[in-house]
Amino acid sequence: MSILKFKRVNCKDCYKCVRYCPVKAIEVRDHQAKIIEEECILCGNCTIVCPQNAKEDISSIELIKNALKEGEKLIATVAPSYIANYDVSSFSQMKDILKKLGFFDAYETAEGAYIVKTEYEKVLDNKENSVVISSCCSTIVQYIEKNYPEMLKYLLPVLSPMQAHSKLIKQNYQDAEVVFIGPCISKKAELLEESNYTDYVITFDEFDLWISEQGLSFTNEFLEDETKLSRFFPTTSGIIKTMKKNPNYSYVAVEGIKNCEDVLEEIKNNKIKNCFIEMSSCVGSCINGPSFKRKSASPVMSKISVEKSASETAFEEDYDKDFNVNYDFSVERIFKDRHIFKNIPDEKTITAILRKMGKTGVEDELNCGSCGYQTCREKAVAIYENKAEISMCLPYMKKRAESFSDKIITITPNLIVTVDMDLKVQQINKSALDAFKIADEKDIIGFPVSRILDEFDFVNIITEEKITDKKRTFIADYNLYLDQTFLYDKQNGLIICIMKDITADKKRKDKIKKSRTITANMADDIVEKQLRIVHEIASLLGETAAETKVAVEDLKNAILLDDEE
Repeated sequence: MSILKFKRVNCKDCYKCVRYCPVKAIEVRDHQAKIIEEECILCGNCTIVCPQNAKEDISSIELIKNALKEGEKLIATVAPSYIANYDVSSFSQMKDILKKLGFFDAYETAEGAYIVKTEYEKVLDNKENSVVISSCCSTIVQYIEKNYPEMLKYLLPVLSPMQAHSKLIKQNYQDAEVVFIGPCISKKAELLEESNYTDYVITFDEFDLWISEQGLSFTNEFLEDETKLSRFFPTTSGIIKTMKKNPNYSYVAVEGIKNCEDVLEEIKNNKIKNCFIEMSSCVGSCINGPSFKRKSASPVMSKISVEKSASETAFEEDYDKDFNVNYDFSVERIFKDRHIFKNIPDEKTITAILRKMGKTGVEDELNCGSCGYQTCREKAVAIYENKAEISMCLPYMKKRAESFSDKIITITPNLIVTVDMDLKVQQINKSALDAFKIADEKDIIGFPVSRILDEFDFVNIITEEKITDKKRTFIADYNLYLDQTFLYDKQNGLIICIMKDITADKKRKDKIKKSRTITANMADDIVEKQLRIVHEIASLLGETAAETKVAVEDLKNAILLDDEE
C-alpha cells in the first residue's frame, strides 16, 4: 500500500525533494519525481519542501466519517504535541471538538507514553544490552530496518506510545475502533505492522481540514490540566525526562537523521557503551514534525507549551506526577530486517558515468548539489540505479547549452551584438567583428556601442520597454545595409541585436533596378523612333496616294474624251 506519493507535476530543474530526502528514496525520470516506497522512511521532508505542493498521502478521513455515520464507536488517541499545534490550554478542548465530530471519547496518547517509558525502565534494569535505542519514532524504526538492520538488536522491542495506548483503549472498550491523531505521516506505516492495535491514523493537517469543513473551532475558555510528566515525549530529551535513571547507563538524545546515522556508525564500531539513546528523526523531535513545519510554528513556543503541560518546572522531574496507568498486557514489538540489497557500481562504471556528465577529471566534479545529491559521484551511483538522469546536472546542462549556443553564434552568418543597460558591448560574434573591421573582440567589448551602431535604437528599446523591434538601416562608415532585430532581455538587463547583412543583396537589387531603368529608357527611345518612322511612312504614303489619285483621274478623263470623239 502506497502511503506517500507525488502528484504529477513538472519537476524539471528543481530536485528539492531529492536534496532534502535523507535516504535519497526519490527517483526522477522524465522530469517527474517518484517516491521509491521500499526505501522511503516517511520522514515527510519532501512534503514540506516541494514548491508545487505535490505530495499526496493516503487519508482515512472518509473511512472515519463513514464509520461515524454507521454508528461505530470511535475513540481518539491524540498525540501530546497537540498542545503546541492548537490554541488550547486543556485536553478537554480537544475532546469537546472530537465529540462534536461524533467520536465516542478521546484520550491523550501520553497515557501510552507512560506505558512505554515504564517498559524502557524495565529493560534497562535487566541490563540485557549495553546500548539501547528508543523505538517511539516510527521514522527511526524504518530507517534502522532498511539501512542498519544489524542495529535492530539495540532497538527497544516495545510498542510505540500510539500502539500501546490503542491496546489499552481496546482493553477497556472491546467494541471500539481507535483513531490516532498526530503530527507525523510515518505513523501510518505502523498500521501495517504485525503488532498493530490502531484502526486509523490521521495527521494534524488532515484534522485541521476536517474541523474547518465542519465549521468548528476551539473554545476560548482557559482550562489548565494537571501536569503529567509523560507529556514531555514530543520534545527533544522528552523520553529521558520521564524515565527514572539507571546509574549504569548514560542518557543521550540524538535528533536528525544525519546525527542518528553518525551514532549508529559509532555503535557499529563499538565506540559507545552503557548508553540509552533517545532518537528522533526530526530536529526538535515531534514538535518540529511535518505538520509543525508546514505551519511555520515557533519551536520555542511549542516547547514551552509542552513543558508547561508536562511539569510545573522544566528542570525537575517529579516521577509521581504522571498518568500511572495500570496495564496487564504485553507490549512486545517485533522488528523486521527490510534491508534492500544494492548493487554498487565499480570504479570503472562510475568513471564512465561521470564522463557522460562531462566530468573527465576531479576538477570537473563541482559537488554543487544542484541535482539533489551531495557529490557528483553519489549522483553517478544514482544514475546507475536508475534513480536519476544525466540532465539533472545543471552545470553540465548549462555548459552544454552555452557550448551549443557559442557554436551557433560563432558559425552563424548573422551579426550579433549584445549590449548592457549602460549601452556597452558585452558580446560580439565573429561575423560582426569582420563586418565592422574589428581585429579583436577586446577592442570593442566593454566600449560604447556607439562606436559601431546608432545607440538611439538601443535607448528607444529601453525607454519604450519593447520586447522586440525590427528596422532596416544603412551604416555609412562601413557601407553596410543591415536588417536589424532587437531583443530586450529586461530581467538580465541586456539588449541583443541580431543583424542580417543585406549589402550584397541591396547592391544587386540596385544594379537590377538601374539595369531596368536603362532598359526602360531604351524601350522608350525605340518606341519613339518607331512612331517617328511610322509618321514619316504615313506621310510619304499620303503624298503618293494623292499623286496616284490625280494620275488616275487624268487617265480616266483622257479615256472618256476618246470615247466622245
